[in-house]
Amino acid sequence: MAKKAQTPFEKAESLLEQEKPEEALEILRKNWDSENESSKLFKLAGDAKISQASLTDSQLEKNKFLRDALKQYKKSLMIDPKNKDTIQSKNQLENTMMELGIRASRFPKFFADQTPTVWGLLLIPVLIIGLILAAKAILDSQNQSDIFIEVDLNDQLSSTHVQNFRVHAENGAYDGVKFHRIIDEFMIQGGDFENQDGTGGYASAWYGYCNGQASGDSTCSGQGEKAWTIPDEANNGLTHKPGALAMAKTSNPNTGGSQFYFVDKDSTPSHLDGVHTVFGQAVSGKIDGTIVSGVEAIDRISTVTTASDAPVDEIPTIKKIDLEGDCDGTPESVCKAYFYIDFL
Repeated sequence: MAKKAQTPFEKAESLLEQEKPEEALEILRKNWDSENESSKLFKLAGDAKISQASLTDSQLEKNKFLRDALKQYKKSLMIDPKNKDTIQSKNQLENTMMELGIRASRFPKFFADQTPTVWGLLLIPVLIIGLILAAKAILDSQNQSDIFIEVDLNDQLSSTHVQNFRVHAENGAYDGVKFHRIIDEFMIQGGDFENQDGTGGYASAWYGYCNGQASGDSTCSGQGEKAWTIPDEANNGLTHKPGALAMAKTSNPNTGGSQFYFVDKDSTPSHLDGVHTVFGQAVSGKIDGTIVSGVEAIDRISTVTTASDAPVDEIPTIKKIDLEGDCDGTPESVCKAYFYIDFL
């Protein structure tokens, strides 16, 4: 009788028993569905992070893996709050972290047993003012994303690129798409909704270009919409400063489609000015619900472990992009994008 094929979860469990957490995580990543998230998947991801912690000699890495495991267990319980196995694993992990003196967050703790700590006493007045001024940001934090980035889109100086990006976002093309190319102190790149490796993606509508060449044929000689690209708006006066959002493309003009990148902290790639179109600027952000600048949120993504510029451990993945404003190109218009990004 033929042997019954293993499910992805069974394969992951088997690999964890063999102390192969990285291979288990790779299977879980391939089977993650942003629309139908599974409590079991996040539970196994937490187990894999704990296994990684047990296999490393670096205390810094151990702390990071244990924090990541706790985060995965919490995500699992958000989907299935009564799962006994997950509750038990989470409780055991919290006890272990307490014994080792590892905080659940990398950031200072402001309260302990409902009593303000020294940090809390120093920063409570500042936090109160910040909470009042950032009421909208607090509501956004309820999305429970690892990273949140608020972006001002410049619909006056790069209207075509903004429109192209907004249509892709409205259509959900970026949902579940990872940042496939990450270079610390340079940039983070994503938006390839076809192949997720930098080889795919195309314009959201017909803008009169086929693979960078001006054309009056929207079928692009039979190639179809996958050959659609958009005209450059690179000479709009916007420069590649930290936090800038710009269009990725080939070395040829007018070849942008769907891929984009954020400029990282301390990066000023002026050689890209006038070549790649800047069409937005990160203005604020959050890391695990803590308010930071937009550039700091981008920098957190840029620090993930990579191999050949591709993330290999934490995979920054767009959960969704929300839009605000009419983006009508007038000086008074509000034109924003809100990125919700998870690590998996």
